[in-house]
Amino acid sequence: MNAVPHTLARDAAAPVPADERRTANDIDAMRLGATLYMPAVHPALDAIARGERRTRLRSIVVCLEDALHRDDVARGLERLRHLLADLAGGRSRTAGPRLFVRPRDRHMARHIATLPGIEHIEGFVVPKITPEDVPRWWQLVQGTALRLMPTLESAWVFDPIALAEFAAALDERPDDRLVALRIGGNDLLASLRLRRTRGRTLHEGPLAWGLSQLMCQLGARGHPLTAPVFDVLDDADTLARECALDAAFGFVGKTAVHPDQVPIIEAGFRVQAAELASAREALAPQADAVFQRDGHMLEPAVHAAWAQRTLARAEAYGVVD
Repeated sequence: MNAVPHTLARDAAAPVPADERRTANDIDAMRLGATLYMPAVHPALDAIARGERRTRLRSIVVCLEDALHRDDVARGLERLRHLLADLAGGRSRTAGPRLFVRPRDRHMARHIATLPGIEHIEGFVVPKITPEDVPRWWQLVQGTALRLMPTLESAWVFDPIALAEFAAALDERPDDRLVALRIGGNDLLASLRLRRTRGRTLHEGPLAWGLSQLMCQLGARGHPLTAPVFDVLDDADTLARECALDAAFGFVGKTAVHPDQVPIIEAGFRVQAAELASAREALAPQADAVFQRDGHMLEPAVHAAWAQRTLARAEAYGVVD
């Protein structure tokens, strides 16, 4: 069944404080872990989605868009329909990953939302969203339990004014529908007529400014963001280095395109034991107004939000000594 949106679990008459809501949003998004994109025609999809194949996956996206050749779209839709029909017919899941679907467009999403068994899908990964698309997608899921993960992967995100318009459009929508914002790094590089450089992280290339803009404009509003995919499949060292930078940058998780990337990604988001201890001290009721810990000045009034996020990341990914 769909996960119940965390903000809907409270008494509707009791407003949720902003800091508490942001922390709950972070925790929910971090529990996605390393989200694996799977083509809808992948032979292992059914077994993984139903939890019959033991994996470390916490979330998968059944992709009907870029991961599929146009000639395979009809077959992919039929595979998805068959999977949902099995689940709707009583073929229960056994602790499988959270399931999302990436349709090609709103027309396809509207059709998928009518399929029997759709209650087993948590929501849609929205492809190539624009500021103008925001109200249309929120309207599409209105009256359902479906949630959304919009993907920021078009050149307009480099325009600070357009990005501010997108942020304002999000602010006008119920945030219980938003799981996280995903960043399509390969598409953004393609808009610059570039591709990844082996041995370099995205934080060291031309996307660094764009990632910073996304975090400053959207992360500052409390919207969780996931880091772009790493598509050099035989460079685990650079992937591990990029994941550590992603976590330090404020991302809540990262997209994976191969199962072997999942443990590397999730290890990169673990919290150092000393950092966790500092976060706990900063949140302690008896903490001084300003104090020193491991060479850092800690000021609870300033660092409380960081400390809450650090505890959330430790809960989701674990701690490393």
